[in-house]
Amino acid sequence: MRIPKRYGQSQINKCPFCESHATTANASGVPVCIKHKESELPNYKCVCGRYLMQMKGKFGIFFNCINCGNLNLRKVMEINQK
Repeated sequence: MRIPKRYGQSQINKCPFCESHATTANASGVPVCIKHKESELPNYKCVCGRYLMQMKGKFGIFFNCINCGNLNLRKVMEINQK
């Protein structure tokens, strides 16, 4: 059974700090909630051990590793869980 998409449900941004609904963007362009507007993402590392470069594209932010290539925000957050 196919359930069609409804207006406004195709992309829902979540704050990477608290997982609530992101309504604004910080200085580096990351979608965040109002409480974390002044916060910056820390430097994340890739699986290979190199630091990732944060980039902004058509579909939001992503990270680039010289060895591994492009990684999306969700994968980077899974790799760098503390």
